[in-house]
Amino acid sequence: MRKILLTLSALLITLGINAQGFEWGTATWNINDGRVYSGIEELQTEGIVLTYSNPNEYTLTFLNVIEVSYNLFIDDAAEPVQAVATAQGSTDVIFNYDFVEGHKYKIVTTGAKLSAVNLATFSAETVSENNDSYSVSFTVEGPELVKTINVEAYMSLNIIDQNSELTYSLIDTTAVLNALGAQSTSELTIYGLNGNGSYNAYFNEIWYDGWRDADGEYTKYNGGWDNVAGHNAYPAVYSIKINNTADSVFYYFYDYWKVYDENSSDSIGGSTIGGSRTDESFSRRAPETSYHNVIWEWDNGDGTTTKYTRSYRVDEGKDYKASFALIFNKKFAIVNATLHFISQENHTAGIETAKACSEVVGTYNANGTSMGKAIRKGLNIIRYADGTVRKVMVK
Repeated sequence: MRKILLTLSALLITLGINAQGFEWGTATWNINDGRVYSGIEELQTEGIVLTYSNPNEYTLTFLNVIEVSYNLFIDDAAEPVQAVATAQGSTDVIFNYDFVEGHKYKIVTTGAKLSAVNLATFSAETVSENNDSYSVSFTVEGPELVKTINVEAYMSLNIIDQNSELTYSLIDTTAVLNALGAQSTSELTIYGLNGNGSYNAYFNEIWYDGWRDADGEYTKYNGGWDNVAGHNAYPAVYSIKINNTADSVFYYFYDYWKVYDENSSDSIGGSTIGGSRTDESFSRRAPETSYHNVIWEWDNGDGTTTKYTRSYRVDEGKDYKASFALIFNKKFAIVNATLHFISQENHTAGIETAKACSEVVGTYNANGTSMGKAIRKGLNIIRYADGTVRKVMVK
């Protein structure tokens, strides 16, 4: 009871202090206009913060949220990216957009509002609004791009077991190391790139494991809340991974099998869309995801077959992309990987063509470790006449 009375007393004191209402006052940036950062680490350490002066000394609690809407102009773009920055229990509004090295930015605020969260109704009520506009410009310097490598691979429903029938591309690490001036790939810092080009440190971790949604953004395979992206994970469509020695890129597509049941619906499992917030300023456009199903007859090898419902989210004839940054000593190489998902007929025709090729430049075990240069039947890496290199099944 004493605790409840103390809480009520504190609430009454706060209400008394706040009787005059919130006054926005003049806002100031924590950086000078035209600030130049030497790299993304320096920007992340300093941050971009807009602080409102709060002349009435209005008491803000963890139930108070300030939202600032703003336009972000990247480089010399005429059209801005629209975004929202927030502060909770404070007038220090933090702008934590995924800024990328090697770009110029200009922030122009378009409005702000102070809200109070009502725990009883789980809703937010607007306390005050402000239409003053503030702007600031800054540049984030980055490593110099010295090498671009483009790799590709072809997949189709012909691939039944994606782990034993690995699809991958080789990377010329010697060329990469020479361009960067490094002695070993162990010296490189490797990032997966988000859709806007920003670094993603979790790209190969269990959290993401290379999986991306239909728009090419990183997502969790089994759905649920994505702490990195700040929303529920969108459905995983494909995975493109680079190994820790940066000499190979591996490709996968979402492929879910279950015993066929003629009485079940054709819908397939996946992550839910959206989050707990309903305010439009927090919404993110969900990618348009395809949901395909085919009935697959499996030969059991004993004269019997089993029917499965095979579900997948890639579209035949569509390309799926991913990029990686390999960084060393203020220089970087970029690896652009493309997964071409093609029809079974075209895939079969490609394998037949590959059988006529004689130069096998690499073979991999199912776990992705190299078996060196060897001519063998099975998972071979073929160098084509046009110089491209890809994995094919040679029987």
